[in-house]
Amino acid sequence: MKNIEYTEPFERLWESEVEAEGTFNNKLFCITFLICNPASCIGFYLSGDPFFFTLLVTHFISSSIILVLLVLNHNKLISGQRMSFYTQLLLIGFYAYLLSQPHMSYAQSCLNLTLGVIFAGLILRWPVRYALICSALSITLYPLAIYTGATTSLKTFFEDGGIFLLMAHVLFPLVMKLSMAKDKREYYYRYNLEQKNEDLERQKTIAEKAMRAKSDFLSIMSHEIRTPLNGIVGIVHIMTEDGGKGENQQELLQTLKFSSDHLMGVVNDVLDFNKINSNHVQLDPVPFDPTLLFENLRKTFVPRADEKGLALIFDIDNKLPARITGDMIRLNQILTNLIHNAIKFTAKGHVKLVVREKGRSNEKVQLHFAVEDTGIGIATEEQQGVFEIFTQVKPKVQQENTGTGLGLAISKELLRLFGSEMNLKSEAGKGAEFSFDISLAYSEDAVVLQPAETQIVTAVAYPQTKVLVADDNKTNLTVATMLLKRRDILFETASNGQEAYEKFADGGFNLVLMDLRMPVLNGFEATALIRQVDKKIPIIALTASAFEDEKERAMSSGFTGYLTKPFIPEDFYNYIFPFLGVQTAKVHS
Repeated sequence: MKNIEYTEPFERLWESEVEAEGTFNNKLFCITFLICNPASCIGFYLSGDPFFFTLLVTHFISSSIILVLLVLNHNKLISGQRMSFYTQLLLIGFYAYLLSQPHMSYAQSCLNLTLGVIFAGLILRWPVRYALICSALSITLYPLAIYTGATTSLKTFFEDGGIFLLMAHVLFPLVMKLSMAKDKREYYYRYNLEQKNEDLERQKTIAEKAMRAKSDFLSIMSHEIRTPLNGIVGIVHIMTEDGGKGENQQELLQTLKFSSDHLMGVVNDVLDFNKINSNHVQLDPVPFDPTLLFENLRKTFVPRADEKGLALIFDIDNKLPARITGDMIRLNQILTNLIHNAIKFTAKGHVKLVVREKGRSNEKVQLHFAVEDTGIGIATEEQQGVFEIFTQVKPKVQQENTGTGLGLAISKELLRLFGSEMNLKSEAGKGAEFSFDISLAYSEDAVVLQPAETQIVTAVAYPQTKVLVADDNKTNLTVATMLLKRRDILFETASNGQEAYEKFADGGFNLVLMDLRMPVLNGFEATALIRQVDKKIPIIALTASAFEDEKERAMSSGFTGYLTKPFIPEDFYNYIFPFLGVQTAKVHS
């Protein structure tokens, strides 16, 4: 059978297992000799053997010592294995002494000693070294005691059964080794089976959690997407039926815009978290005025706080540096998520942002941020879960508070980029406090603010530009072409990559807007063909995919730019105009 290599942790576990499993047998071994040795004197007494008195005194002393060993083991001063080992060593010494005394016959003694060895081999589980020591001592001391002390010869001892006794001691270590190896191997298989079962159970638990997370995600996303989508679809139908002449068109348009913004926010949350979690987001440090940042943040949430009747408190340290260098957008995103959540889960009382300087060096200032509220609070057992994706605390009284559940998860991941972590203090019904510390570069030189500027789009070059728009989705084509019409830009459309290539081959285009997923030829294939004709024509990928690897693939496949759908008109114009030679005139307001 193949040898098994046992690890050190398993060896320690096996030793503990042998000790635990052998507790009863070790005690039984000692108690048996504690009782049976004195009882064996009865036979000598009944036969009138004068050896009875020597035997009785010797076994009384040995039994007393065995009793002490039992007490030491009971008080956990020695292990069960050591107790039975010491007992056997003790008995070997006393048996050697008894064999050295005058005997009428060794038959009874050899029988008793042989049965003792067999008994030990059957019930004990020792390390092989214990068995070797006991057998070596027995094989040496028994003949030596008879040879030096007894009046009888060794021949008599061997004839009366001594040869069987010595053979039993020769076999004793081998029997112990085989028994221990068998038990150890069986335990190893059981141990491995238990480990595999535990691993399978862990994997099963992980899989179940993943399935629950997937189910929760689909449920949340279904609600978050279908709700604004329902508003968009419903309002479009109402406006269509009204023929654009209804009295409440402006209100409907505002509702339509709100629903579309909500829908875009949901999608952006999911994409944002995916990019952060995939290490595709890096901080972009820029100098900014912290006072201006916090004031703009306060103005953002005042309407929502007033709507709920909450006091919105911004407690900002008045000794902050005049200029801080860091990723203002990401810091703003973290604070926005925290304040938004605080307002959402607070029915009365206040929401408070606290910013304190904790210390500074020559280069960096350490800032402490805390967002406090008097809302529903979070029970201790639920606090870790609030930072997991798609998780919300949802007591019955707050079921109207919906959302993707990604705000805190995104904030936690963004703080990881800052080299910090989120702290939470809360009790159910007693509000919550989210806080974190970050270190940022600073300066006492104030940020020089540029005058506010208004951008007016004016075509100052290539007034007769022409754009090729390739997309198989009619809605996307309609949106893109309507935006081009508003700026009097000529265009042609194609519904697949093959058609796009054929129309481009006819010439006359200054820009190509190319979807990536199209029938016949996809955007990558069509672009490869166009590049064979014209290597300089700007080709912008107009796609709904916001993944970084997709963008990298596009840019390495001949695309000039990458614009992600959905987009607002201003972003569309600002992105494509430089490729058309159209500039934006900046006018100070």
